[in-house]
Amino acid sequence: MLTMKENTEELERIANQAKIKIRIIGCGGGGTNILSEIQAQDHGDARTIAINTDASHLLKKVNADGKILIGKSIAKGLGAGNNPEVGKLAALESQDSLKKAVYGTDIVFIIATLGGGTGTGSAPVLAKLAKENKALVFSMVTLPFESEGKEKMANAKDWLPALSEYSDVIIVIPNQRLEDSMDKTKNYEDNFTMTAKFIMDQITGLVRTINDPGRINIDFQDLKKVLSRSRSTFMAVGKSAGGEGRIDFSINQALKNPFINVDISKANGCLLRLIGSDIELGEYNYAMKKITEISGVDCEIIGGIEIRPDITDGIYVFMVFTGVKSDFIIGNGDSIGKDLFSNYDADSFV
Repeated sequence: MLTMKENTEELERIANQAKIKIRIIGCGGGGTNILSEIQAQDHGDARTIAINTDASHLLKKVNADGKILIGKSIAKGLGAGNNPEVGKLAALESQDSLKKAVYGTDIVFIIATLGGGTGTGSAPVLAKLAKENKALVFSMVTLPFESEGKEKMANAKDWLPALSEYSDVIIVIPNQRLEDSMDKTKNYEDNFTMTAKFIMDQITGLVRTINDPGRINIDFQDLKKVLSRSRSTFMAVGKSAGGEGRIDFSINQALKNPFINVDISKANGCLLRLIGSDIELGEYNYAMKKITEISGVDCEIIGGIEIRPDITDGIYVFMVFTGVKSDFIIGNGDSIGKDLFSNYDADSFV
């Protein structure tokens, strides 16, 4: 018969084995810059990995748990020269290292800024390797500014379908929308941080939802159940400082963002997680009711609560909606909407 200590040790062993393994991987210069922002924040138990063809940038500018220089023979550590084909060949040359990076992983987040060489070309290769490893693949990518020219936009347009083939979900953020909505009094770094924060909030929200046990828990099987209803998925984070109406405020804040248009009125699934130090049962029930009002009675809602004594400044809400309508969210097998490239030869885009 096992002693109490032995029972506890056995539970700890099983719990550690059962913990969902998550990798956040930045591809290329832009993707690894965003990854560095995520690395500086609390991203739970997820491991961050940066991949690039530029050795100097990877060594001096990037902060991550692991770094992989790809294409040592073809790129020689000098970058891909804005050529996605070089980025692809570099990833193929180093695919053994990339396979090790995703081996045994349950969820892989891929971050890339499309239009350049390394990120644009390597991200589809990485997504394919992750899918072959049977991981869920979430790709978070940006499109170039108009000012960056037709070549970069053409690269993004031509290579996005390859990434779509192997990603369960792609969330596309057009940088032009950032420029149109940015605070002109702030510098480039401040506005770049807005994009990084948008991506970071979605990734870290999902990481903590899956791996941090809650008073009312949401687990990996709940996520897979919701995703089985549709791969067209939107993740949103909102926060209220507290006071009366804080649930309404945090949900409304989560659903409003300057980057992508999303219609959740016909969503068919939702993971809803409330995080705070003093969440009341009535607030939880009200949040579930509010999501039903927004999305309709056919939306299956799986709710959770995490009590965090360290959160003394209000309440956070994290939501994963499936079955949403948006040209900026591409589920596996979905066609790519024309609005993504409305400023670049949209009539010929199929």
